[in-house]
Amino acid sequence: MYKKGTVIFILIFAAVYIGMSLLNRSLPDEHIIMTRVSADSESGLMGTGMEKLELQNAQIVSFDPKKPESSLKILTKNFASAMSPELSLDNRQLVFSGKKDIDDNWQIWMMNLNNLRATQITDNGRDCFDPVFLPDDGIAFSCTWQDERLGNGSTLYTANADGSDLNAVTFHLHTDHSSTMLHDGRILSVSQKVYPETDISNLLALRPDGTKSGLFYDIPDGYQIISKARETIENKIFFVAKNQQNGLSTAVLQFSYNNPYNSKRTVYSSGGGQIHSLYPMNDGNLLISYRENVSDTHGIYMLNQQGESEPVHIDGSYHFFEPVIIEEKPFIPRKLPSALTDARNFGIMVFVETPQALAETGSFEGHKIQVMGVNGIMDEFPVLQDGSFYIRVDEKTPMRIQRVNQDDEVVKGPTSWLWLMNGERRGFTGWDERQLNSPANRVPEAINHPYVEISVLDSPVLVIQNDEHALSEAGYENE
Repeated sequence: MYKKGTVIFILIFAAVYIGMSLLNRSLPDEHIIMTRVSADSESGLMGTGMEKLELQNAQIVSFDPKKPESSLKILTKNFASAMSPELSLDNRQLVFSGKKDIDDNWQIWMMNLNNLRATQITDNGRDCFDPVFLPDDGIAFSCTWQDERLGNGSTLYTANADGSDLNAVTFHLHTDHSSTMLHDGRILSVSQKVYPETDISNLLALRPDGTKSGLFYDIPDGYQIISKARETIENKIFFVAKNQQNGLSTAVLQFSYNNPYNSKRTVYSSGGGQIHSLYPMNDGNLLISYRENVSDTHGIYMLNQQGESEPVHIDGSYHFFEPVIIEEKPFIPRKLPSALTDARNFGIMVFVETPQALAETGSFEGHKIQVMGVNGIMDEFPVLQDGSFYIRVDEKTPMRIQRVNQDDEVVKGPTSWLWLMNGERRGFTGWDERQLNSPANRVPEAINHPYVEISVLDSPVLVIQNDEHALSEAGYENE
C-alpha cells in the first residue's frame, strides 16, 4: 500500500512538473516573434520615428522556423494594432506598442509569454512607442509631444515594469525613438533635431537616468537610418539605412563600438528591393526583413556573415518585419549607478578646449560664450584665456552653446541641444561633438573661478513634458 501511494505521488508530481514546464515554455527557444501587416498596407510601413505610428491593423505573431507550415501564432488577437516587440533579458516577457481600439493612442503593453496575458503599462494622451527593457527590469520608451511653435517631436521616458516611477530622460527639441541597449548599460536611440530646423537623424547615447547624453554616431552623409541599431556580442553595431539619393535603395551598415568612425562598412545592399529591420542572432548571422522588389511583401530572411541571404518566412498576403528571436541573450547590459539627487535642482558643466583649438586660436581674448534656450539667449559671459568655462544650469533645461567674437559673429557652434539632470556634473570637450580629439592635458582655468549661474528663461519644452501619468501598480490586464 505504501509503495502504491508513493508511485501515485511520483506520477502526479511528474505530471504537474511536465505541465508547468510546458506552460513556462509556451514559446520555446528559436521561435521568432515579429510584426505583420496586410500586404495592401503601405502607410507607415517604411516610416521612421513618428511616421511608423500611421501603421494600422498590425499584429505581433510568433513563428517556429522548424515548423514553417503550422506554427504561426497571433499573440495580439485582442488588439486593433500592435508593433515593435522586444524581449526581456530572460525571454519571459514581451514589451510592445499597442492600441486596443483603432482610435486609441499607441500605448506600451507587456505580455507574459508563459500565459500570453498582456498588461497595459502607460495610459496618457500621447502616442507611446518603441519600448525596450533596461538592465534593472524597467523599460524605456518614447512618447510624442506637439507644440504650435516648436513642431512635433518625441521624448524618451523610463519607468518600472508596472508603469510606476515614470520619468522623462531627454529634454531637447528632438524626435527620440527606436531605442536599444548597449553593452555598457547606456540607451542607444535614433535622435533627430526638429527645432529650430530639422536635421538628419543620428545615434544618441545616454545613461538610463538621463545623464551623460551625447552623440554616439554621426550617420554617414547620404544615408538616413530607418531601423533600430543593435549591438552584438562582438561589439559590432548594425542598422538599416536608406540611401537619400535613391529613396528606394536600402542597406545594412555596420560599425565597431570601439572605433565607430573608422570601421563603417556596408554588409548588404538591397539592390532593387528594400530592407526594413534587423536582429542579430547568437551565431553571428542576422535576421532581416526584406523584399526583393517594391511590389513584393517583406519576408524574414537570414543574412549570413558572407552577405548571403536565404528566406526564413514569406507570405504574399502579409509584410513581416521587426523580428526578434527567443534565444539566450549574448550579453547582459551593465546596471549603471546613478548620482542624481533631489537635494539639487541644477547641474554643473565645465568646458575644456582641445589642444588643436588652443594652438590654432592662441588667445580667446574678447570672445564670449552665449548660452541659448528655446526663447533666445539665456546668458552670455566672457570666455577665459584658455577657452574654458564653468556653468550651473537648472535641471532639465534645454540649451545650446556657441562662442562669438568681438563683433558678435559666431566662431564656434552652436552645439546640439544639451541638458543637465539634477545633481549632474559633466564635462564638455571641443566643438566637434563626435569627440574625436581629447581635451588639453591641463587644469582648465575656469574651475579656479566661481561657476556662472545661467538665468533660465521660461521654457515651453518643460511644460509639454510634465503632463504624463502612469497606471496604478496593478495595471490593466487584458484577458
